[in-house]
Amino acid sequence: MLVGIDPVATENILDLVKTLTPQEQDAVREFIDCLKNKGRTTTSPFLAAIDEFIDQHPELLRRLAQ
Repeated sequence: MLVGIDPVATENILDLVKTLTPQEQDAVREFIDCLKNKGRTTTSPFLAAIDEFIDQHPELLRRLAQ
């Protein structure tokens, strides 16, 4: 179960994720991992550069994801 989320909301999220393709489910998993790690400080210059690129170019990334 997800921490701090209503059990009904958790079931709705799980039901939605179950309808996704395996690749989409992997993307959701990666996104959740990213959110979990967001609060941690980035020590790698490469990861810091990636974070900066994501922050500066959200529209480009959104279009590429389509």
